[in-house]
Amino acid sequence: MNHNPYAPPGAEVPGAATVPYGQPQPWTAGEALTLAWARFKEFAPVLVLAYLLNLVLSIVVGQAGNIVTFAGGLRATSAAGLLTAAGGVLGQIVAAYLQVGMTRIVLDAARGKAPDLGTLFAGGGRFLPLFLVNLLFGLAILLGLVFLIVPGIIIGIRYSLAPFYVVDAGMGPVEAMKASWSATRGQKGEIFVLWLAAAGISVLGMLMCCEGLLATGPIVYVAMAVAFIRMSGLGVTAPLTGPQGQEPAAMRMS
Repeated sequence: MNHNPYAPPGAEVPGAATVPYGQPQPWTAGEALTLAWARFKEFAPVLVLAYLLNLVLSIVVGQAGNIVTFAGGLRATSAAGLLTAAGGVLGQIVAAYLQVGMTRIVLDAARGKAPDLGTLFAGGGRFLPLFLVNLLFGLAILLGLVFLIVPGIIIGIRYSLAPFYVVDAGMGPVEAMKASWSATRGQKGEIFVLWLAAAGISVLGMLMCCEGLLATGPIVYVAMAVAFIRMSGLGVTAPLTGPQGQEPAAMRMS
């Protein structure tokens, strides 16, 4: 397997000085979820609290316009429309800002490094590129769905790593999308399996009075971070070890 084309082996990446590019590694959806579950058990307090804050703040800010509209009795007016639109835009901005920090938290967890809750609020440096890549990502999926559902799913899979490249490698939006397209070549089936498993886990979380989402949400996010690290070759995921300090067979990489 070839080295990542965007930097020589071992070179340091701007914006991620301690994370070297390396050789992309084999992976499976089952391995990613197994490792994500182990990391969740190890770092559950930070992962759950960060995920909860991310979710609540994004929703509250996004609905601020509707809250003001309802409280002020402005329904069905032009002012109500403007407040709702402004709240929606502000919500997307806040969500992108928090997404930077949340992505760094799950990447730390995936690599076996204890995440810091404060990282959630330190996304200023990568906020704008991530906001733009999210916009491009959404437009690309929408374009794919126009032509049928399958192209939309494929486009979603191929560009799914772009936010990670923006945050972890300091790439711009277009460069990150190109990197994601390259890294996911030949990986569509396994990513789709991971997505299906993630959907099943999320449904299970909702069936647990939605409280289960505070566990299943971070687990799915960490699993995707594991998959990104393996496919990109950006750093390594700390392996699980058995009773004798040996890596379990399910987690070995050929």
